[in-house]
Amino acid sequence: MKVHVQVPALVSVMVWCCLHAVRGANILAVLPWEGRSHWIMHRELLVELARRGHNLTVMTPFHEPGDPWEVIRTHAPFVEGGKFDFVEYGSLSPFTQQTVVSGIGTEVCRRLMDNPGVRDLIDSRQRTYDLLIMEGFFHDCFLAFSHKYRAPTVLTCTFGGGSSWDNHPMGNPYPLAYLPEAGLAYSSSMSLFQKTYNALFSLAINLHRVLVYFPVMDEMVREHFGDPSMPPLAELQSNASLLLINNHFSFDYPRPLAPNTVQVAGMHIRPPKALPKDLQEFMDAAAEGVIYFSIGSNVKSTDLSEEVRAVFLKTFARLRQKVLWKLEGDSLPNQPANLRISSWFPQSDLLAHRNMRLFITHGGMMSVLEALYAGVPLLGVPIFGDQVMNVLRARDSGYGLLLHLRNITQESFDWAVNELLTDPRYAENARKLSRLFHDRPEPPLETAVRSVEYVLRHGGARHTRPAALHLGWHHYLLLDVAAFVLLSALSAAAGAVLAVRFLVGTFFRKSAIPASSKKKTAKKD
Repeated sequence: MKVHVQVPALVSVMVWCCLHAVRGANILAVLPWEGRSHWIMHRELLVELARRGHNLTVMTPFHEPGDPWEVIRTHAPFVEGGKFDFVEYGSLSPFTQQTVVSGIGTEVCRRLMDNPGVRDLIDSRQRTYDLLIMEGFFHDCFLAFSHKYRAPTVLTCTFGGGSSWDNHPMGNPYPLAYLPEAGLAYSSSMSLFQKTYNALFSLAINLHRVLVYFPVMDEMVREHFGDPSMPPLAELQSNASLLLINNHFSFDYPRPLAPNTVQVAGMHIRPPKALPKDLQEFMDAAAEGVIYFSIGSNVKSTDLSEEVRAVFLKTFARLRQKVLWKLEGDSLPNQPANLRISSWFPQSDLLAHRNMRLFITHGGMMSVLEALYAGVPLLGVPIFGDQVMNVLRARDSGYGLLLHLRNITQESFDWAVNELLTDPRYAENARKLSRLFHDRPEPPLETAVRSVEYVLRHGGARHTRPAALHLGWHHYLLLDVAAFVLLSALSAAAGAVLAVRFLVGTFFRKSAIPASSKKKTAKKD
């Protein structure tokens, strides 16, 4: 049967849908964290949203000429008036690291509340926003903007699959039996001791957030926003519409995710561009290949000890390969002929060059993703945070090795570099993982933007939120069911015992006839 549709009506519907889809929304992006790698990930998302016609206001310490949005400049370094020692921080216990970061996030919020641009956002009665985008965990105080502007919230997580405290507010299960908490150097195959520590660590961190972190943030928000109807920040976090996580099952442990959580690992990576002429010539002339060495943007190579840098330098001098070292300074004493240094290299474009043989990295998530994108094996020297977990996954997947910074020796570094250069299995596994990483229905940036616009089109997309978010923790863990089953079993057992006692008592009363009664009966006979 043919269905006839009037063309003018169909065209009108199509035009209305297109206009509705492309209507520019007012978006507030709160990204004041001073880590450049975090900004690199978010900037690509913001650029694409602006390109699609949305109007953005961005709170950030980073700004580039020509950015297509209103900028609210912030400056709140990790430590006020001083330099944060990431190497020393990395030597702390995982629990201490998490509490230190929580404290930094609280202090960052406190300082930013008096920023003129932030005060304008807090006090304004003219501004309106359709959506709030912000990175979770580091500055949760600004969840208050979702209440002030009655705007749905999109949260982002830059470090892998996040942690239980990122996932639970979205209704995602976080099975501690095979998912290690962020900051723990565990894999998905944990021993009994590791699972026990993982569970206790998770409990401790979540209790700290509930009993210490959020109460301080709530008090700060009440003081500066002056809104008596402001809900607790934990409640606002649980009302978030979408979580974009810098993760993908091609390289991380598969995990259960609700529809309101989307994996977008690699959305910051652009197709490789041509290298500067001198660097292109350097790479093209490297017949034996090139090694690239960088420990990211937060830690400088000059922060490392002289002994460790001497180890690196001695190994590089022995190699046939050329080496690029992201190193601050114009010169390096005893620099070998095969080594070139610079305070900056176009990392993603370099890794994509055909002559790139090995990436020596601190294991930051952005760097690991760029190595995966290019299919380059890596040697990880993690320093703090999630870096050790990122390198562990590379090691377990067979395309990388891990050396702990505090235990590096000349022998261990020589061995690791030569092992990765001479055993072809590492490069083969890197290429295999790269194919898995690229094999997606659409580019990750497209996935991220499509998901954000879905939330805008559907007024917060509350239909994607699991019912788990409306359950108390005792209901979610089925403790009420366990209590009901236990009480039912105990009641049944008690009833059975009473019934048996009653029957046994009745039987014995009937069978136990007194002897005197028997004698009287005999005399009568």
